[in-house]
Amino acid sequence: MTPQTRDKLLHAGARPVIAALAQRGLKGRAITRLPPADPFAGTVALTVEACRAGGVLVADLAAPAADRLRQRGLSIVARRDLRGLRPEAGDGLLRDRDSLVVIPAALVEEVAEAAAEAAAFEEFTADQVAQGGGVYGLHIPSGERAKQAFAQWRRLKGK
Repeated sequence: MTPQTRDKLLHAGARPVIAALAQRGLKGRAITRLPPADPFAGTVALTVEACRAGGVLVADLAAPAADRLRQRGLSIVARRDLRGLRPEAGDGLLRDRDSLVVIPAALVEEVAEAAAEAAAFEEFTADQVAQGGGVYGLHIPSGERAKQAFAQWRRLKGK
């Protein structure tokens, strides 16, 4: 996973990623309502030897070993905490404040891009409301009026 993809996933959060997966016919790849934790995203590795800095190791480790690996820049998810999700090596894994999502390796870039677009459009509509504008016609991002207004907003915001 590239740093840019990781940033897109972290900025978007789990909700738009889950929606992007559902649009592609993939459901049941998330755990929601988890206790709050620091967000992370990375490529899944199933062994310590295969895990690179910025990656996510899926393994059940003793606390001292897990702490040493975290100091090296790895994120760790215990298998027992996955509640039946079975990520494969190379999949993407996103943990936001209260959810965890497994993204198939072949779709990580595509899903990250779709989620980033959805998050940007949500930010755009929130900005419209904050400025006192209505959202009539903007709630469907495929409408012509919405496309034009969104494109103009992106140019102004540099996004």
